[in-house]
Amino acid sequence: MSTALVVGGTGPTGVPIVNGLLSRGYDVAIFHTGAHPVVFDGEVERLLGNPRDRDEIASTLGDREWDLAVCTSGRLKAVARQLATRVGRLVAVTGQPVYAGSMRPTPEGRLALPVPESAPVQRDAPGYTGKVAEGEDQLLAQHEDGDFEVVIVRYPGVYGPRSYLAHEWAIVRRIVDGRPFAILPQGGTTYFQRGYVENLARLVLLAAEVPAAAGLVFNAGDERVLNAATVASVIADALGSSIELVGIPAPWCRGVFPLAEKSSLILDLGRARQVLGYHDVVDVEEATRLTALWLAEHRPAEGDVAATFAGRFDYEREDRLWAHYEELGRTLLADQQTDDRVHPGAPADRAEPAKPGGEADG
Repeated sequence: MSTALVVGGTGPTGVPIVNGLLSRGYDVAIFHTGAHPVVFDGEVERLLGNPRDRDEIASTLGDREWDLAVCTSGRLKAVARQLATRVGRLVAVTGQPVYAGSMRPTPEGRLALPVPESAPVQRDAPGYTGKVAEGEDQLLAQHEDGDFEVVIVRYPGVYGPRSYLAHEWAIVRRIVDGRPFAILPQGGTTYFQRGYVENLARLVLLAAEVPAAAGLVFNAGDERVLNAATVASVIADALGSSIELVGIPAPWCRGVFPLAEKSSLILDLGRARQVLGYHDVVDVEEATRLTALWLAEHRPAEGDVAATFAGRFDYEREDRLWAHYEELGRTLLADQQTDDRVHPGAPADRAEPAKPGGEADG
């Protein structure tokens, strides 16, 4: 029987990954803190420890060997060093922040889309974003040295049951709380790559199985990308809500709906389709509906969802903002109506714009 180690294993994609390995006949062990108890589809060995602590990584994993390791969390570089020559293939989950320019807020994004795996990465960025590229570099070097076969999977925004990165909660909570409207920064026009938990798990399992994947980096995510306004509309429809979705320039309303505040980002999934034969298990609209229903039924407690993803819920501030914006709209409309009375038929009477070269017809 083949053996597999999953570092993490109880998170939003960890559970379907573990269950997928069990269904494929693997003898599975998970290395986790035990903070999130989960019932799997079969027997799983549980190695308790902190996968973010170098000493605990060494003492917990020791000199044990596995055919496969999947790292969904933890200190990736330390785990990779510990598993050198002790695992056949290591599938490492990183993320889209590795791409240079991917973290700018809307409307500042300038990335050419879709983003391929060969796009520039940011190695000199502070904090987590710089460490992603650093970790990938180490793993690819270990692959070249023969420590193991490596496959790197770059996650997008993860959504679905148990996701800590629940952008969708920004809309679901307002519906559950009975709010009459929800603000969409920039009108919700941002297209930001997300990945439903079952879809991401499917891609990781393919990365573990397909021989040709060795040594490669793969973008992951849903095959189709919805803009933030459509995500909000699908959620409202799933919950039978008539909540009004109102667009306001993003700089005015930071922190309200972070999904709509990101710069547009679409990952190129061509390599995953061609090399792995990847296709979504769940269509993006159905996945968004399922996520909305799950969040409404399992309302997250404070701290269960990252505020940087779900946003702030300062309803008094939102009421004031919307009132000011409505007043501005009325003022602009009145100005336009006055202009129309003073200059009736103005668009037709005005001179045609200058033609290219800067000279109008004489």
